Amino acid sequence: MTRAPLYLAVARDGAGWHPAAWRDPAVNARELFTARHWAGLVAEAERGLLDFVTIEDALGLQTSRLDGPDDRTDEVRGRFDAVLLAAALAPLTTRIGLVPTATTTHTEPFHVAIGIASLDHVSLGRAGWRVQVSARAWEAAHFGRREIPALIPERDTAGRWEPDERARGLIADLFEEAADAVEVARRLWDSWEDDAEIRDVATGRFVDRDKFHYIDFAGSGFSVKGPSITPRPPQGQPVVTVLDHGGSPGPTSC
Repeated sequence: MTRAPLYLAVARDGAGWHPAAWRDPAVNARELFTARHWAGLVAEAERGLLDFVTIEDALGLQTSRLDGPDDRTDEVRGRFDAVLLAAALAPLTTRIGLVPTATTTHTEPFHVAIGIASLDHVSLGRAGWRVQVSARAWEAAHFGRREIPALIPERDTAGRWEPDERARGLIADLFEEAADAVEVARRLWDSWEDDAEIRDVATGRFVDRDKFHYIDFAGSGFSVKGPSITPRPPQGQPVVTVLDHGGSPGPTSC
């Protein structure tokens, strides 16, 4: 009988997950948007021998509402781009995995794929990707490329908020699109063979063009020709993760 390995991680977002965490005396609120603050958090996780750290991200400001931004001034608002932040933290760490969140709904899978591949290179093989979708109309308005209707949740028999039938259909479509985005990323990471880079100064050959491959992906929402512009990641296939919702995700967990 074999046992599955246990991996321990910590999820990081600003000052912490509690809305008032930024007011804790141990937190220097003036440094929340500095590299030093984030470097300290990740270094602490690495010293604690955790396997990886995830970095939260979204396409809209944090909010206490389901349907749009709020007017609160007593909670942290604003965040860094998670992939760019992880790339900045990579040279400051040596062992811990870096798993930023990147949303698939309004972003091009080609850009996400090369971003994670680049992170894998600068971290020497410690990159991951936490996949996320956006089902919020007010986040779609930042881009203006597609219309997402406002989702109005309803209470179930236990009094919990759940998406209605229309919302469940939309969220299912977005997760199907996210699955396509992951497939594109995986194919792009494989579009350079391991020995595609020659780097032979004597012959003047930097790459073997025969070891680049088109991926020719065609899905319902996009098509991608390939190959990647970023060499194959050190891991080959960086780790891809998603939150385990334990059922159909609601509008607040997308």
